[in-house]
Amino acid sequence: MADNSLTSRAILYHALTELDRAGYHSVRIAGSSRPFDLIAWNGQSILFISVRRARSGGISRFSEDVVRLAELVNSNTLPGIVYLWIYIFRQWFRYRIMPGGALPVRGDLI
Repeated sequence: MADNSLTSRAILYHALTELDRAGYHSVRIAGSSRPFDLIAWNGQSILFISVRRARSGGISRFSEDVVRLAELVNSNTLPGIVYLWIYIFRQWFRYRIMPGGALPVRGDLI
């Protein structure tokens, strides 16, 4: 996440809790130049997750992030699945990053 506010950190911990409930082990990544905020894994998959928050709007506000993440997917260097999670007004909007952009994830957490 772009800033270190208390709210931003709370949202990251909320995401970690969601991953734990879904049966994933996860770690928070620190640093200003990292492409991901969280890495999670279970016996079947590895997830690379960028977490953002917004008061309104949707994924269009994060088009630069989507392009940057899609470039990583296109490079075929990551051993897992890339997601962008956006927290808007107490609700998660999750997107799987594909080579051509972002695909909304419906239903279960992952």
